[in-house]
Amino acid sequence: DPLTGGGVVAVAAPRQRVARRAMHCIFDVAVTLDSEYEKMMAEYLQAAHVQEVVDILLELDNTSSRHYSIAISLHDVLDWDGARGAWLGTFLVHEPSRALPLFEEAIRAVQRSVMAAHEDGHFMSVKPSVHARLYRLPHCTELRKLNVSSLRADDSNCLIQVPGTVIRTGQLKMLQLSREYECAKCKFRHTVRAELEERHQMSLPAECTASGGTGKPCGGTKFELVDGSEECHDYQEVRIQEQVHRLLVGSIPRSITLLLQDDLIDACKPGDDITVVGTLRKRWRPLSRGNRPDAELAIDALHVHVHNDEVGSARVSRELGAEFEAWWRARREAGMPLKARDEIVAMACPSLAGMYLVKLGLLLTLIGGVSHTDASSMRVRGESHLLLVGDAGTGKSALLRHAARLSPRSVLTTGIGATSAGLTCTAIREPGGEWMLEAGALVLADGGVCAIDEFDSIREHDRGAIHEAMEQQTLSVAKAGLVCKLRTKCSVFAACNPKGKGYDHDRSISVNTGLPSPLLSRFDVVLLLLDKSRAGGGRSEEHDRDVAQHILREACGEEGPPPEPDAATWPLEKMRAYVEFVRGSFRPSV
Repeated sequence: DPLTGGGVVAVAAPRQRVARRAMHCIFDVAVTLDSEYEKMMAEYLQAAHVQEVVDILLELDNTSSRHYSIAISLHDVLDWDGARGAWLGTFLVHEPSRALPLFEEAIRAVQRSVMAAHEDGHFMSVKPSVHARLYRLPHCTELRKLNVSSLRADDSNCLIQVPGTVIRTGQLKMLQLSREYECAKCKFRHTVRAELEERHQMSLPAECTASGGTGKPCGGTKFELVDGSEECHDYQEVRIQEQVHRLLVGSIPRSITLLLQDDLIDACKPGDDITVVGTLRKRWRPLSRGNRPDAELAIDALHVHVHNDEVGSARVSRELGAEFEAWWRARREAGMPLKARDEIVAMACPSLAGMYLVKLGLLLTLIGGVSHTDASSMRVRGESHLLLVGDAGTGKSALLRHAARLSPRSVLTTGIGATSAGLTCTAIREPGGEWMLEAGALVLADGGVCAIDEFDSIREHDRGAIHEAMEQQTLSVAKAGLVCKLRTKCSVFAACNPKGKGYDHDRSISVNTGLPSPLLSRFDVVLLLLDKSRAGGGRSEEHDRDVAQHILREACGEEGPPPEPDAATWPLEKMRAYVEFVRGSFRPSV
């Protein structure tokens, strides 16, 4: 018996619309009573989350308007108590709409039992609004989706986990989930519930079906709303799209709507990278004559995790971090720290020959500094900004693209046709008349790199919008009645060409680029990439030989001899992990 932990588990086919077709469940979760599941949930909470229950009981606010939550790891549930944990975890995966109300009822039961046995029970109070938030789903493609594009209609009404970037957040609303109507004829009360599939619309019954003990339906058609019978919850809609830096060339990012309720509202803002766990639902607008009843997919969120505040080293495995430390330790013991630095610089943008100082500046800007707050409470940013100014054909665009690939989160755009709304944020009006903010390039690059090519092509009245984003790393928004402040904590990599025929050394950089001095002062590193032959200075024979050897080496592949036989060669993924490791592990101070 799987409920007691012994015996043989029978193999049963999953029911339609409950278990997805691609998954084969060895437990028939439909045969167990709800009371048995609630008992197992209460035992699991007593074993794994009793301290969280105690903390919630000690909270002073016990009104139903205050919502609390307990994060339930599905990995821990499956590992708990042998076959019983596997049975309970399978039930949560395959029937979340049935399991979650039972879990919340089990939390209330555990609250009462803990309060009765605790020595400080007279200081505690049972909280009616405590929710179970599931996260850490098992590693399988049916549950953990790579992106929004991998969602299919077969996944509807099933538990899923999907990553994405928040591009739009809606206003907070009050959602009525249910209310009662009283029949004017027989005084019977009918409970009407909002249907998520119909965008939470409520419809009155056509007639009263109460029999009143006579065996015949009442048949009344007039109903009156019962005062105080409404069940209301906080509600917010959020739009997420696929992470831009993970898209393939030519792919269009897909988006989907998240439905947030209660304690999940305002859990994320535009530009946040999140991982959401929820149930995939279908919904459509109310039927009307002349309009197609198109259905769309939405995620009824159960748990939202924001990745913006994660330290870079947390994304790197321990084995890889130990490898980087051993690599540097061996070079320090050999007395070659500067040579090791040169090896790392040479691995940056390997398609370009030479350009040591440019690659060094690119890596230092990617790694950034340390943000701090001085004695006057003024915050000094830690992210650096880089500007490349040079002639055409000097590798500026290649450097920008490589910097975007080295960053775990990046947005690559061009200044031609870019507007202040596209770089910062824009106000979008929904079909229902509601205004929502949609994030631009700088907001989407929060925590990473925003690479802007042809920076001088941005129109003059659009450049002023990025001053605050580059220096204060915030974005003050006042559009369509929406007043807020968004975070733009990113490094800006920009490239532009000099005005006229070429760079004039007799003039300032502001005159050569056409960029105003206030904007140029935002850049911490400004590098000049000049074509010496175009400037009339000519190239050296040694430089031409190095470039020719590099081109031949790239064309010959492994047949071409490396410049140094003992030099390290790391692939792009390892180089990206190294940059993240350095950003999260080192905190230099003056």
